Amino acid sequence: MKFKAKRICKGNLKVKNKYWRQMVRWFGLRGSVLLIAFVCFTGVIVAGANMLHASLLSNSTRSIFSLGPLDKDEFGHTNILFLGVAGEAEEGGNLSDSIMVVSINPNNPSASFLSLPRDLFIGSDIGDRKINEIYAAARFKHGNEEGLRIAERALSKFTGVDIQYGATINFAVFEDIIDAIGGIDIFVPQDIKDPFYPDGNYGYETFVVRKGMHHFDGKTALKYARSRKTSSDYDRARRQQDLILAIKKRAMDQRLLTDFDKLKKFYKIFREYVNTDLSISETIALAKIMVSIDYNNSVMAVLNDDQTKKDGFLYTPAREFYGGQFVLLPENLRDTQLFMNLVLIQPEILLENAQISILNGTSIQGKAGEASGRLRRFGFHVIETGNYESNTPIFRTFIRNYSGEKTDGTAKILSEILDAEIIPMGENVPPNPDNLIDIQVVLGTN
Repeated sequence: MKFKAKRICKGNLKVKNKYWRQMVRWFGLRGSVLLIAFVCFTGVIVAGANMLHASLLSNSTRSIFSLGPLDKDEFGHTNILFLGVAGEAEEGGNLSDSIMVVSINPNNPSASFLSLPRDLFIGSDIGDRKINEIYAAARFKHGNEEGLRIAERALSKFTGVDIQYGATINFAVFEDIIDAIGGIDIFVPQDIKDPFYPDGNYGYETFVVRKGMHHFDGKTALKYARSRKTSSDYDRARRQQDLILAIKKRAMDQRLLTDFDKLKKFYKIFREYVNTDLSISETIALAKIMVSIDYNNSVMAVLNDDQTKKDGFLYTPAREFYGGQFVLLPENLRDTQLFMNLVLIQPEILLENAQISILNGTSIQGKAGEASGRLRRFGFHVIETGNYESNTPIFRTFIRNYSGEKTDGTAKILSEILDAEIIPMGENVPPNPDNLIDIQVVLGTN
């Protein structure tokens, strides 16, 4: 991979405008607006155009003619790690305040988003530590390029997903890009009152926003995305994902590419605030894919520690084992990695929205409820639990897929999670009760 970080082309404005015209010609007006719009705050700011903007000015003219394909994993996905940082001007400015992995499937085409909490404790080439410290510590010891690669390797190992690229984004880019597109409209689901929002001078100010629709400028949107003292990191990650769609919608409403002065402004913003190991040729390849992505079918997840809800695969261990630090660990690494793989690599399974019934075929009380809670953490729709009517106990868990190919992916992943056998749908299979159930799971003693 070719690391490109703040290496600015010294070409004149005429040449830069030529590159802009090439970009418009390659992707078209609508596609380029979409690429500008795909801007994600603090864990992620990317659009093919956004990274294209940064890369065009940070690569030599020679690089433009060395086009090549994107690196992919064994499933044909390109996976990118995004780290949101405060920048050198702030204390702890290289700590990753937000972390997100984005998986792009060029064959579908689609995009999936996984946000990870900053207190997650994982292994890395520079030792076991909180996930938000890895890039900062590695950068301090090995420099910017290797620091990013070390973070990529650490997240690859933890998620079980091969990560090909990474980028660090200074928070300031968020404020500037929002203002450049004239602000964004967003629905705030609940009141926020944060008396401990940093004022930039080692003190605090109070940030308040009420429930309802709002039009945010860049400064307010930045506060909305970063505030966490009176809510959780998970709430903040969800707000950041909501902002992705709000920025995309706003940018789609703006005819940005007709104003070259504004385009130059975008160039300047990303030149200053975005570092990435995507080369120009890889950025162009990514941009072409993003033109055709339908974000209405995107899957978004926030790994958290509420084990009664979706995505809740983490827990808090005793602090004395971690030097008094508050950290988060996977409650079950196998399930956690299976979930992350499901979100990033197999999101089409979650999009099947299968309606699932779980029946207890054993004499062990509570078995159906336990399995139901486990599957709901993965994001599956369990609409019924109960007991299976049988004259003899069931020894091997089995699955009936009433909906056939429509929910075939869900049946297969449930078989893996529950160590279950999928029963062929023959003539002797009982009818689907009320035609409401797509998949029936009957739990055995195994």
